[in-house]
Amino acid sequence: MQIKNNYIYGAVLVAVILISAFLYYSPFAANAPLEGKENQTDKIEWLVDKDGYLYYPLNRGDIRFNRANYSENDSIWVSKIIFPSKDNNVYGFLALPKSVSAEIPGIVYLPGAGVSKEAKLELAQQIAELGAAVLVIDQRGIGETDGYFPTLDEDYDSFINAKEPVQHLMVYDALRAYDVLYSAPFVDPNKIIIAGESLGGRIAIIAVSIDRNINGALAISSAGFDFKDKGELNRDAFLKSIDSDHYIGLISPRKLVMMHTLSDDIIPIASAVNSFSKAQEPKQFILVNETECAHGYCDAMWNDLVEALDYLVEIKTQTIVSVPVE
Repeated sequence: MQIKNNYIYGAVLVAVILISAFLYYSPFAANAPLEGKENQTDKIEWLVDKDGYLYYPLNRGDIRFNRANYSENDSIWVSKIIFPSKDNNVYGFLALPKSVSAEIPGIVYLPGAGVSKEAKLELAQQIAELGAAVLVIDQRGIGETDGYFPTLDEDYDSFINAKEPVQHLMVYDALRAYDVLYSAPFVDPNKIIIAGESLGGRIAIIAVSIDRNINGALAISSAGFDFKDKGELNRDAFLKSIDSDHYIGLISPRKLVMMHTLSDDIIPIASAVNSFSKAQEPKQFILVNETECAHGYCDAMWNDLVEALDYLVEIKTQTIVSVPVE
C-alpha cells in the first residue's frame, strides 16, 4: 500500500524482542518469563493518512512470546501462546500436527466479536490435522486478552485525541500474530494467511492489505461497511480506516476468499457480495446454501473451508512426514 505524505494522526510505538524459534519445541518455553513488552530503542509510528488508510510498519521488530503445553491428542499438539502487543498481552492457542513436513502453512485465525479462542479451538485442531500451524487468538476484551471493546463514538474520540482506537489495535494484534507464525522454523513464510469470522474477517482483510508479506486472506460471514464520505475530514478518515471495503482492493495480487451463507441473519449476503465486488483478482466467493448455517462458521462449511484453504495455501498438497516435536 502506498502511504501518503499527508498524515492526520500518528502515535509512537516500540518493537518487542525476539524469543528464539527454538522455543516452539523447547520444554523450557512453558516457563520462559514474559518480560518487558517494549524495547525503548526502536521507535516506529502508527498513522492514518488523509485518505483514511491505516499504516503500521512492515518492520515491527522481532517477536517474543511465552509458550506452555495445553493439550494433545494422537495427532495434534496444542500450546497456549502469550505474546506482547501494544500495551497488552494477547492470548492464543497454537495447534500443530505431530507429524509435519519441513515447512507447513500458517494460519492466523481471528474469531468474531465476543467469541473466545476456546470456542474455535476444535476448528483450529481440525485444520491443523490437514497439515498446518493454526494460531487462534482472543481479540481485545475477549477471554484472557485484556481490553474493552468501545462503541464507535468512543473509538472515534480516541482517534481525534491522537490515541490508537481499539479497532486499530486489533489490526496490530493480528499483524503480531502473523509475526509469531513467521518466526516459527516449521512454518513456510510464503504460505501464511490471516482468516477471520465476521469482525475477525474485517480485521483480517485490513491487516493483509497493510502487510504485503502476508499471503492472503479468508473472510467468513464478513463484509465491510461501505462508508461514504460525509465531508467531515477527521470522521471520514476514521470510518474508512476501520472499513475493510476501503482496503479489500489492495490485497491483489495475493489471494482472497470470502465465504458466506444465504441464511446469514447478521450480515446480509448482499453486503458480502458488495464487498467482494470491490476486490481484485485473484479471488473466490464461496456461497454456502445450508439452512443449518447462519452467521459464522458451521460444520456444514467444512468441505468448502478445506477447498478455500487449498486455494490459498495448497493445504491438501502438503507432503506429511513424521517429525518428532520434542
